[in-house]
Amino acid sequence: MSWQEYTVFLLESIGIYNRDLMLHYYRKIKKFMIWHKNKCGIEIKDIPDVAECKLENQKKVISWRRIARAIEKNDFYLRRLSFAQTKNDDRELKELIHKWDNLLNHKTRTDDKTLQRMIQERYK
Repeated sequence: MSWQEYTVFLLESIGIYNRDLMLHYYRKIKKFMIWHKNKCGIEIKDIPDVAECKLENQKKVISWRRIARAIEKNDFYLRRLSFAQTKNDDRELKELIHKWDNLLNHKTRTDDKTLQRMIQERYK
């Protein structure tokens, strides 16, 4: 399976249980791809499956592996794709936590400290 196929698989898998979360990731990834198209001239069909790890870690190149890893890590804000936390994202996350607490609850494992904090606030 290629990283592109794996990314689609992850999004579809999330969508089975939580369509809102899948659509959130989809919108952010779409913005990421449009930015790279406008700034770097990279079309979606030209996105490499993998790039040099060092450049991926420094967030200097686009690759399907980088996108898939962000989803794998449950990176709600997609900071691994150079997005910042926004008020709209915070509001959307709070709504998702409230609506889908069977998936985003105190047992959710994530490296995202803000997501952890918001989940903890929900269950105080």
